[in-house]
Amino acid sequence: REMEEKVTLLNGPNKRPRSSTVNEAPIAVVTSRTSEVYVWGGGKSTPQKLDAIKSGCSARQVCAGNTHFAVVTVEKELYTWVNMQGGTKLHGQLGHGDRASYRQPKHVEKLQGKAIRQVSCGDDFTVCITDEGQLYAFGSDYYGCIGVDKAYGSEVLEPLQLDFFLTNPVEQVSCGDNHVAVLTRNREVYTWGCGEYGR
Repeated sequence: REMEEKVTLLNGPNKRPRSSTVNEAPIAVVTSRTSEVYVWGGGKSTPQKLDAIKSGCSARQVCAGNTHFAVVTVEKELYTWVNMQGGTKLHGQLGHGDRASYRQPKHVEKLQGKAIRQVSCGDDFTVCITDEGQLYAFGSDYYGCIGVDKAYGSEVLEPLQLDFFLTNPVEQVSCGDNHVAVLTRNREVYTWGCGEYGR
């Protein structure tokens, strides 16, 4: 209808064009927020769809460690669960406040209200960052991977915020089996954990 009006005005008796609306900002349209998570291995040769994350949630990032898995949803919530192979002792890397083997994805309730942007899994610990660039870690601190110089013992069973990054927000985190590397928004790199072989 607007186009018809423009044509009429341009071809009308005064022949003066109407003001254009071309410069208006485009409106972003989200066509789909649906994604599915598949798991395989451990005796399963074909991918199996994972339906255990609460209804309506879609994954935006997944991470697999040797002993556990983590998913960040589009709602920016963190879910963790143990590797189905089992047999490995847990050290709090699921972040649920205990050493239980949750075999289905479980929301890390201690991070409720925090907008989780990214997660990374080490061998027996987990590190995640929020939209604000704050860093949380939990699990085994045997090699110092929690980043608090073992001040909370050898195991941290629920998410612990690292005060070191309060004034230096983190952009990205990556975990090896026994060490952590982060890139801050100031483009600085920090590493900690096991330094064997110069890592």
